[in-house]
This record gives sequence, structure tokens and C-alpha cells, in this order.
Amino acid sequence: MASNTAFALLALVAFGAVAEGIIRVPMTKVSHSRKAYKNNLVAEMLKQKYVKGHKFNNLAYNEGLSDFENAQYYGTITLGTPPKNFNVLFDTGSSNLWVPCHGCPITNIACDFHNQFDCSASSTCTSTEEPFAIQYGTGSMEGKVVDDVVCFGSGSSGYCTDNTQGFACATKEPGLTFVAAKFDGILGMGWDTISVDKLAQPMDQIFNNSAICKNQVFAFWLNRNLDGNAVGGEMTLCDTDPAHYTGDIAWEPLTATDYWRINLGGIQIKGQQITGSIAAIVDTGTSLMAGPTDQVKAIQKAIGAFEIVNGEYEVLCELIPLLPTVTFTLGGKQFDLTPQDYVLKITEQGISVCLSGFMGIDIPAPNGPLWILGDVFIGKYYSVFDHGNKRVGLAVAAAGSN
Repeated sequence: MASNTAFALLALVAFGAVAEGIIRVPMTKVSHSRKAYKNNLVAEMLKQKYVKGHKFNNLAYNEGLSDFENAQYYGTITLGTPPKNFNVLFDTGSSNLWVPCHGCPITNIACDFHNQFDCSASSTCTSTEEPFAIQYGTGSMEGKVVDDVVCFGSGSSGYCTDNTQGFACATKEPGLTFVAAKFDGILGMGWDTISVDKLAQPMDQIFNNSAICKNQVFAFWLNRNLDGNAVGGEMTLCDTDPAHYTGDIAWEPLTATDYWRINLGGIQIKGQQITGSIAAIVDTGTSLMAGPTDQVKAIQKAIGAFEIVNGEYEVLCELIPLLPTVTFTLGGKQFDLTPQDYVLKITEQGISVCLSGFMGIDIPAPNGPLWILGDVFIGKYYSVFDHGNKRVGLAVAAAGSN
């Protein structure tokens, strides 16, 4: 529970946010161990997310895996009256809000370890008793739909839905993934067309309230350097923050309103054209950069990466300053990823390894082939999701902003 002083500070920040027509939601970053990248775990996660009907590969991993295994950044929302805080992952690659539910069975260990929503404790909640389930390869997230107030940031922020907002109250969570998670649930920020049970999203009501929301946009700044800085990043709702980027924003129109799907103009490295025009999805719920296997293999070869096991590639840490830049073309502009951007240095028990931030995954039609631009890319480039104009904007992220 936050202290009175912290609550007062949050209230002051929220008041200022309403005054400027923007809500700021600070985010915390979760660092994962190397295990999260082994045995094609990320590939399995992405297939469950983007390949309809994909069955989880138990040869790769024998624990349940949610499709948010490697999402890293989370922030606070409140639910109900009086408002109760929940930490949620803001995920542009899905479209449902769900949190653990009070009264979940003792077998749901993840529920016991996290904040739980109790509809009976909220004066504005209505339990619809409508069943809800998201299917995964080894199980499902199950629960029921409830209607209540959802607020971004604190309950006093003013950026709230009315009490008809539907979301899932989960009584069963898949596998062991969520047991040790720092966050309670997921707030999907894709389009309603891919929402399970076609539940409207909280942003819909926020965007329709022109009195508080002047622009139907949200934007992410992710802090990739946490040395001496506890701020993991910030999501702004209803406007962008010029302090978080430099230069102009390059805009790319959506090619569909399901995921945040755009057209990637091409990828180049060391003068080699890896791909021409191809579909891409900007996904805050994915840590790595993922693309067709043959294209990723060409990149791994060009950067001198070597395969360790099951699609996991490493580079020699001492060679990072000598590695080439990978260039993406979006919105008619070039976006460079230096080796410092695309190599993930993970240190465990005093030993450091340097993992390639690229991974191969073949998504079949109709969703694929495509590239998934995850946090490796979004961390370098401030990302604007313009719901009103159906486009994505990208600009160089300002280093060290807060």
C-alpha cells in the first residue's frame, strides 16, 4: 500500500496531467534471466500469440507458458470503487484486460501471489457471470467477465471509464509463468477486432471523452539503461511527450486494424538487402526482434552471431563495438540499430553472455510472413500509436529522459 505522502504526490501529478490533457503512467522494467530466452521459449510465445490454433511444443519447455512470458514493462491502473491498484503489462500485441479474481481456487498459485479483484468489495461493480477464456497451447486463462470502473494511473487521475467497462476476472492462470511475475495482469492495447469475446477496451471510453482526451493516441518511452535509474519508462495517454524523443516523428499507416500492423520498407546490413517490403507488427509485449527464419539467419551471419541451441544466438561480448549497424526503413526514413541496441548482455553469477536480439520465427498466412518489432526496437525509438488516424509514429528516443 502506498504511503500517504506518495499518494499525495500521485494526486498532484494526476491533477497536472488532467490540466495538460495527458495522463502519464510510469512503468517498471522486469529483467529476465537467460532461461527466458532458452529452448525457443520466445518463439513458442510468439507462435501462440500470432498463429491461430498453435499447439505448444512441450519438447521445448515442460511448464505452461503464457503469451506474455518475456514482456517486461508494467505500470499501474486502478479498478473499482474505492479504487484498488493493479500492476498490468501494457501490451500492444493483445486486446483484453484481465486481472486475478478474488475467490480463485487454492490451486491457482499465481492468483494467491498477486492482487485480486473483488467485485463484491466495489460499489460500482456488476458481475455478469459471463464465462471468459483465452486458450493457450497447454491450458487456458479462465474466469468471468465483470463490469466496473477502470482508471489509468491513480483513481484520482480523471482518466477513467464508467462502470460499464468489461474486463476479465481470472480464476485460473496457465502454468507457472505468472507465479513469480511482478505484475498482476495484462492490459491489451491492440484493436477490438482481436479482443476475446469482442470486449471493448478501456481506451475506447477514454478516447471518446474529448473533455479529457484531446488526441486519440498513446505512446511509449522505454528506458533501456537502468544503471542508477529506477524509472523503467513511461506511457502517455492522449498525447505524446516531446521530452521523450528528438527530431521528427515518422508516420506509417496501418495496413489492418487488428494488431498495430504496418508496412516495413526493408532491412539492410553492411550493404546487403535482407528483405524488401514486408508486414510488421509493433509489439510492446515482446522483448526481441523476430522475423522470417531465412532473413534472421542472414542477419546473424552478418553480425557474426553463432547458434548455441534451439535458435538462441550469441556474439562475443568483446566484439560488440566492431559489429555492424542494422537499418530498418519505415515511413520513408531509416532507423538504425547499433550493436549496443540489438545485443542483450545478461550477467548471472558474475558471468556475462551477449545474446543476439534477433530471432527467427515463420508466421504463416494470413498473419505472416512478418516482422515483430519488440522492445529491442521500441527501446531505441519512441513509439506512438495513433488510434484516431490509424497509424504508428516513430522517433529517436531521448536518452535518459524521465
